[in-house]
Amino acid sequence: MSLDKDNNKHRGYTEDSKLNSGDDSLEGRWSNIQADYRKKNPSITDEDVNFKSGEFDHMISNIARRTNRSKEDIKSDIQNWKM
Repeated sequence: MSLDKDNNKHRGYTEDSKLNSGDDSLEGRWSNIQADYRKKNPSITDEDVNFKSGEFDHMISNIARRTNRSKEDIKSDIQNWKM
């Protein structure tokens, strides 16, 4: 795997994250939209979005807290994000 040429990409995101573009689960969709979502929401930090398996809901809570929105709003954003 080659190194990212674009140093402005957020940690934890690579083009390889898009390998499963047909995954309609929230977690699968998140891996496909994370970079775009974070560009539109620059207050979200790496710490907010780094999560281990089984902690996706905790990440949603972090994003909701950081953006002063509800968890349901964040889940809706992820589900309805145009890819």
